[in-house]
Amino acid sequence: MKNILLTFFFSSVLFANSNLCNLLPKNLNNYKESSKCEYTNIQSNYGKSSQAYKEYKNGNKKISIQLIKGSMAYQMMTPFMMPVQVETNDMIMKITTCKNFKCAITYDKKENGGVIIVLIEQNIPVILTLTYEKMNIDEAMNLINKLDLKKIKNSL
Repeated sequence: MKNILLTFFFSSVLFANSNLCNLLPKNLNNYKESSKCEYTNIQSNYGKSSQAYKEYKNGNKKISIQLIKGSMAYQMMTPFMMPVQVETNDMIMKITTCKNFKCAITYDKKENGGVIIVLIEQNIPVILTLTYEKMNIDEAMNLINKLDLKKIKNSL
């Protein structure tokens, strides 16, 4: 009986991970996957988290997409609580919406890249991050707009 329970537990954990991986696109616009999906389950005193991560390339441009579900996502939700926009000589940071989802955008002007964090689901919680290199905010936002965020949310 103990072996059956352990088998059930580990297969449900693996299913949760592979399910998150299945929500990441194989390709995105002209970006082709350059790595297999990596997934992690984390359990701590603060709760459980799952995450899936994949990298993509288009010439010399790189992006990575990560889905984070659970307590780790909850910790990353703080920026969404207060609308803000900051611009300096080196960076831009703003809270806005991406396809009707709250999102936080950072852009490093010197590095020509940054991160977009999309709040997919607040109750569970789930966030999606898109890290981009060698492109401006408009190019990165175009990629976010190519993602089917509603489908991701409905598939959780």
